[in-house]
Amino acid sequence: MHKVRDKKMAAKRIIQAMGVILVLSTLVFFGCKKEEFDLKFNHQLHVVDNEIACADCHGAGDDGKMTNPDMDKCGECHDIDVDNPSDDCLMCHSPKSAHNEYAIEKGAPEVPASYKDLKFSHEFHDGVECTTCHAGMDKAAGLGGIEWPKMTTCQQCHNGDEAPAECESCHQKLREDVPPESHHGDWEGKHGLESRFTDSCKYCHGKKPDFCQECHQTHKPKDHIFNWKTTQHGVEATHDRRLCATCHTGGFCSDCHRSQKPISHKRGDWVAFSSEPGHAEEAVKNGRSCAVCHSTDECMECHTNIVLRQK
Repeated sequence: MHKVRDKKMAAKRIIQAMGVILVLSTLVFFGCKKEEFDLKFNHQLHVVDNEIACADCHGAGDDGKMTNPDMDKCGECHDIDVDNPSDDCLMCHSPKSAHNEYAIEKGAPEVPASYKDLKFSHEFHDGVECTTCHAGMDKAAGLGGIEWPKMTTCQQCHNGDEAPAECESCHQKLREDVPPESHHGDWEGKHGLESRFTDSCKYCHGKKPDFCQECHQTHKPKDHIFNWKTTQHGVEATHDRRLCATCHTGGFCSDCHRSQKPISHKRGDWVAFSSEPGHAEEAVKNGRSCAVCHSTDECMECHTNIVLRQK
């Protein structure tokens, strides 16, 4: 008996140890993926605390793009002795940079691949507050916290009224006949989810209102699998009717359900007085779905002579 108990205890300790190892491995793994830079720069310290304007450090280059400050620019405020480096250098340089004779191999976040075809001039946007496009930049305590502006940020001004909305205004390569980088690989299978969280689709596809319908009338969405009709479509329709309306008209549901009852209605106790959740509970939760086929008068035909069950 004691041996069996000891074996169980030993097995329990092994499982606990494996759990600890898994947690530590996860922390180490994600810690290693953290992006590191050769410089330590705090925008909040400079922009907010010391009220230094962005243009004081970042100037516009010949191509209109904003330049990052060099050592000479930093030397206008910081007392830098290049010939006699000291521990004070670690205030801005990382230990890695210090061990490499203060070389800077990675001084700022790299421009995302999706931005490399942009035609953007900071000089042309002179007068626009930096934080309008670079939201949160003034609060960033490190270079790793910098986020590049998203297309939705640009669309706040590039809406056709305040600024041009044509693709050619900002993109060098993006044209209606040239798909974006995201539209490759398995894009056809995952574009539905992406389209729910962005309005950028309309820039190319909005000029043709029936673009989605022309495809989906012959190609069903990925989630419309073999058991979609019998088990899933009702729940999905309840969550997001507007998505269904992309392809289906309002009469589509009623035309089908007049001849085919929903799966829930086939239960023997659907309208019975029972403790199991039935039509009453469903009507309370989502009366809108009931109204697709049933009217209030239809309910009253039955409930006129029946006392409603109280919980």
